[in-house]
Amino acid sequence: MFLLKFDMSCDKIQFIMNIPEFPEQTTLTIEHNDIFKEAVTAQGIRAAEFSVYYLTSWFYHRPAKISRIGNRLVLDVEGKQGDHLFLGPFGTGDLKPALEKLLHHAVADFKEEKVLHFLPEALANEIKEVITPVKVEEHRDYFDYLYLREELADLSGRKFQKRRNQLNKIQRTHNPEIVMLEEKDQEQILKCVDKWYNRYYDDDPFLDMEKESIKRALPNLWKLGGIGIRVRMESEMCGLSWAVPITDEVWLVPVEKAAREVRGMYQFVNWALANNLPESARILNREADMGIEGLRIAKQRYNPIDFEKKYTLWFR
Repeated sequence: MFLLKFDMSCDKIQFIMNIPEFPEQTTLTIEHNDIFKEAVTAQGIRAAEFSVYYLTSWFYHRPAKISRIGNRLVLDVEGKQGDHLFLGPFGTGDLKPALEKLLHHAVADFKEEKVLHFLPEALANEIKEVITPVKVEEHRDYFDYLYLREELADLSGRKFQKRRNQLNKIQRTHNPEIVMLEEKDQEQILKCVDKWYNRYYDDDPFLDMEKESIKRALPNLWKLGGIGIRVRMESEMCGLSWAVPITDEVWLVPVEKAAREVRGMYQFVNWALANNLPESARILNREADMGIEGLRIAKQRYNPIDFEKKYTLWFR
C-alpha cells in the first residue's frame, strides 16, 4: 500500500491511492495540493516549479501530469516542443527503485532520454548518491532567489537603507492605500492586470504567457491559501502582488506589478506584501532572474539569504 510517512485520514489515504502508478498519469489539480505540499516538504524542496500554483497555471498547452512510484511523486511537465520533462521522484520512501523505474519508462513509454530536468539541489544531491549521472548541468539563470520575509517587511539595517528611503518617499509623495485582495473582487483585479499589460506590453512572448498564467491562476489563489495586496494611488495605476505557499514555511511570489515610471513603487509593493503575509511564511521565493541582467541586479539588491539551485541530470 502507498503510504507517506505522515498522519493521514482514511480519506487522504484513499485520495493518494487514486493517483496512478507511473507510467500512468493524471492531470495535476489544486485537489492534489495538500499531499503535494507534504511530499515537497519531506524532500526539502523550495522551488517555484514545485508549487501547485505554478504547475497548474504556467504551461504552453497542457498543465502538469502527476503520478507516483511507491512512496514518491513524479511530475511530467510540457517542454517547449511538447516533449515530456520529468521532475522527481520526490517525497519519501526508497529512491533507487523509483528512480530506475522512472528512467526506464521515460525511454520505453515516452521516447525521451534518461534525463531529469530542473531538479532542486536537495533532490539532485539525493539522486546522485544512489545513481551516478553521466552529466550534470547547473542552471544559474533559473536559480530561485530566497529571502527572509521578516527582513523584507522590516527593511532594517544599513543594507536596506536605500529601500527605506524609497519607501518613505513613496508614502510622502503618493499616500498609497493598501487593500487586501478578496475572491469577490476578481473582476477588478483582472482589470488592474489588463491595465498594466496594456501600458507596458512590448511584444514580448514571455509577457503573453505570463498574462495568460495569471488569468488561469487567479481563481485558485485563495483555494491554495494564497494572500495578495493591491496598492491604490490617485493618479497612477495600481500595484499588485500575491504569494502562495510552496510549503508552510516557504511562499512563492509569482506576481508583482507596479507603475514602472514611479521610482520606488515596486519596492513599496514588495514591502506591502511582506507585511501582510503570516509569520509562518518565513522564506519568500521570488523566482529566478532568467539571465536578465537588470532583473538579476534588482533581485541581488534585496539581499537574498540563499538560492534554490536547479540541475539537469543525464543517465546511461
